[in-house]
Amino acid sequence: LSHDLTDLIQSNIVEDIRTLYEPNWSRRGMWNKSYYEARVPRVPTMLLELLSHQNFADMKYGLDPSFRFTVSRAIYKGMLKYLSNRYGVRYTVQPLPVSAMGAAFGNDGKAVISWTETVDEVEPTAVPAGFILHTRIDNGGFDNGKVVKALKGADGRYSVEVPFEKGHIYSYRVTAYNDGGKSFPSETMSIGMPEDCDNFKKVLVVNNFDRISGPAF
Repeated sequence: LSHDLTDLIQSNIVEDIRTLYEPNWSRRGMWNKSYYEARVPRVPTMLLELLSHQNFADMKYGLDPSFRFTVSRAIYKGMLKYLSNRYGVRYTVQPLPVSAMGAAFGNDGKAVISWTETVDEVEPTAVPAGFILHTRIDNGGFDNGKVVKALKGADGRYSVEVPFEKGHIYSYRVTAYNDGGKSFPSETMSIGMPEDCDNFKKVLVVNNFDRISGPAF
């Protein structure tokens, strides 16, 4: 059982890295050794060693947050597929976070929240079944969210209209969900209108910083 778990996790890691980052990523061997951490637990167990601190190319990937997310998700998928094979049940991988969030003024005192579904290039089951909208008013906390019936436009963007009152700042997050669970939340979008303004001018705020990486090399 531990061999099956190890093989599935390693296969998912190698396949995802080869698809998204490095086509020539090496698949190394699996050891059957009497390590205490793997020998004592009475459950399927594996020890994972992925990167070397002495390898410069490894560290370029190891310090990249998006690479770490991909590998962590591959480990999760390997565990999920192991359980699926072990108990003979179908699996569904949770969807990726939505992207390209937006919030704008609509008609009749409503705000329009929009986003784009993120397609998982390496997992066909990770398709959202729906979306949950989480709301925060002023400095309060986010609520538990409500399932929304979002409309999909010709440009592929989803949108939903929500009411808001003047004099408050409303903040929104969106999570995608399916039978496998919920995605991580989107970035936060905020919108607000002063209470005593009739002929107000709109201000557009653009988040143009969406690059994440490790140190320059």
